[in-house]
Amino acid sequence: MSQHTMERRVTPLERFAPTLAETASVRGRWSRKVAADLVGFGDMIIVLLALAVPCMLLTSLADWFPRWLEMIRSGLLACLITYACFQHWGLYDTSRMTAFPVNADRIIISVVIAMLSVIGITVPVGSHDIDMMFTWPIIWFSAASALLISYRLLMQDVLGSLSRARVFDERVAVYGAGKIAERVETYVREAGNGMRFAGTFDDRTDASRLDDSAPTQNGGLVDLIEAGREGRVDRIIVALPQAADSRLEQITRELDQLPVTVHAVTHFSSDLLARPGGHKVSSLGPVGLINVKERPLADWAPIVKRAEDVLISATLLILTLPITLIIALMIKATSRGPVLFRQRRRGLNQKVIEVLKFRSMTVQENGGEVRQATKDDQRVTAIGWFLRRSSLDELPQLANVLIGEMSLVGPRPHALVHDEKWGEMLEQYANRHQVKPGITGLAQVRGLRGEARTPKDIQDRINADLEYIGNWSLWLDLSIIARTLGTVIGAKNAY
Repeated sequence: MSQHTMERRVTPLERFAPTLAETASVRGRWSRKVAADLVGFGDMIIVLLALAVPCMLLTSLADWFPRWLEMIRSGLLACLITYACFQHWGLYDTSRMTAFPVNADRIIISVVIAMLSVIGITVPVGSHDIDMMFTWPIIWFSAASALLISYRLLMQDVLGSLSRARVFDERVAVYGAGKIAERVETYVREAGNGMRFAGTFDDRTDASRLDDSAPTQNGGLVDLIEAGREGRVDRIIVALPQAADSRLEQITRELDQLPVTVHAVTHFSSDLLARPGGHKVSSLGPVGLINVKERPLADWAPIVKRAEDVLISATLLILTLPITLIIALMIKATSRGPVLFRQRRRGLNQKVIEVLKFRSMTVQENGGEVRQATKDDQRVTAIGWFLRRSSLDELPQLANVLIGEMSLVGPRPHALVHDEKWGEMLEQYANRHQVKPGITGLAQVRGLRGEARTPKDIQDRINADLEYIGNWSLWLDLSIIARTLGTVIGAKNAY
């Protein structure tokens, strides 16, 4: 099966930078964990703000302002203890978005524990007056409890409305039209647990090979992969009969390229369980599952990564503006042609984007044949050799990052013709497109850049890219950005 779908040009509207809301969601669907964490952040802010009530009632500005640091310390301690108690008692249960828990009794007990802890460790405003020592936390406790209960009732209404609008729904599809698909569909439709059945897919068309009770098919594997790329599926369950056990590894490998969670029904006995990293076992209602892969960059990860991209790329664009103008003048002065070179490459979910670079060659190959740059390449311009060795030709891609087509760190995008060639050569190649491509990446800081002469060269890059996707963290991104400078200075394999 082809690794790629038909190319589609990105519209001007799609080139605008995603908003925070768009980053937090997937095609209008929001992460439950992010929503619950935001409520938790609000809880802690309320406990801290409630501290202002006894300040205003019991003291004057002149009394408490000199001791603001001591009060903030007491407030932060109470915030953390309250949050820990809420977490322990399930007040951030993401399975209850339709009726987000309020539990006034647990809220009051949590605040009492927090206040008693504060009294035991420090006394606000440093007073040694016994009345002040107890009056202060009582007023703080009363204000915090009232505000928290009111806030949680409001959040219960807001999250309930969002849940009824199905913004938290997780869309579940099944590959394999059989009894398992029927059971999953029945459970999802009847349970009312924030899931939506996205369809049954199967490549078997012979009626004699399908169960009589099999749900209506929505297409085959190609259609399922397309649905995953377009964001219409969040979770896929592979549920083939035991007779098709040998196909499980093949199907799951095909699905590895999608930014979705993949499960397999646990009645399988195959080499799947021996794959690197092992697999956890879970269930969906009455169906036992093996967790084959998790969605990359889920919950807070896309928000954090997008914030990182916007802040750093905007800063770098401003700081490098003088360098950018000088490079543009030098390109125009030393060769004929445009300053910028636009090349079509594949981005997230294999959507075609136009990647910007400073033109460093006398040719602008962007069609069915793109020859990789080699050592002493005669196509490189007088200034081009310096731009390529210093990687300054990549500077315009900061604009791609700012508008949301690329990321600062991620798998490097390749020309479309190379994507097609290497995608047919290596099965895991398409898995790189689960995240946005990057200006730099783990492969680049390991020296895996420049001309790819053998399949092993590409395989090494794929391995590094998949390692990055599976282990992403903000610290990993920042360390790669820092290491990129040293790699650029060394200029190994860059020509």
